[in-house]
Amino acid sequence: MSADPKVAAMASAFGEAAAPVETVDVGTFTAAADGLVALNDHLATRSAVAGHALTSSDAEVYVTVIAALNASSEALPHARRWASFVCARGAAAEAGVETARELTHASAPVFERPAPGEKKASASTSGQGEGEGKKKKEKKEKKGGEPKASTPSTKRMDVSVLDIRVGVITKAWEHPDADKLWVENIDLGEKGVRQICSGLRAFKTKEQMEGARVCVIVNVKPGKLRDVKSDGLVLCTSNADHTEVDFVIPPEGAAVGERVMFAGFEGEPEEVLNPKKKQLDAVSPDLKTNAEGVACYKDIPFTTSAGVCTSPLKDCHIK
Repeated sequence: MSADPKVAAMASAFGEAAAPVETVDVGTFTAAADGLVALNDHLATRSAVAGHALTSSDAEVYVTVIAALNASSEALPHARRWASFVCARGAAAEAGVETARELTHASAPVFERPAPGEKKASASTSGQGEGEGKKKKEKKEKKGGEPKASTPSTKRMDVSVLDIRVGVITKAWEHPDADKLWVENIDLGEKGVRQICSGLRAFKTKEQMEGARVCVIVNVKPGKLRDVKSDGLVLCTSNADHTEVDFVIPPEGAAVGERVMFAGFEGEPEEVLNPKKKQLDAVSPDLKTNAEGVACYKDIPFTTSAGVCTSPLKDCHIK
């Protein structure tokens, strides 16, 4: 670790997690433009420099790059999310180090889904042309209004229709018109952050929200909660009387943006869940934690490349 007293003070503020869990050449992450880009790329799959907990490596890199990161006009979303994560722990302030420039919900790039039909439009320009469209039309007319056969995707009512991804909450703020809601920016490894509203104000503080690793259903239909955009669903466990609520937590080492899988249910998820089909309603009753706190669908664990997802609340429903 660096002999800089500021680095030592920051590492001390991180507490027991101050020992790095992954060997990283922190000298790569300099205050130069390419050093900031390297840091941003490195953090695309991690919450922190040496894994998913803040360590002395984070202290060393933070002291090195923070002034340049604050001054940079580049987006660098992963690096800025990480800097906010460090500051949320109070380490920079305690060590007398410059704090991260506020990455507000207004300034953070927000992920936008492709417009409905965008994929179809691009397919029609890739050589399939009008002829195929005519054939389809003729076929339809020939059938004379026969009921359309259901495709496998419309019949599926299991967990494979859900697109559940590993994410990190980078920013949380109070919903302006709803006392029970937090509004969050969540890094899911996309081009921008997702903005999602969650009814967690009674259960989580701002400090507990920011920096938290979570599992998010990313293919629910976007909507608005009290006029604030929400594009996803953060999965949480809840006891029977809803007095305790906590996150479904991905394991250390699971990459941001990684899809959570279920053995035996490897089908492709729906692009967007259709509320009329009540797919989520059909799957939800079978989402629970077991006696060990492992998140499961019908006893099959939520699984990532780094292991299974868990929650502090055992034998509870996941909503």
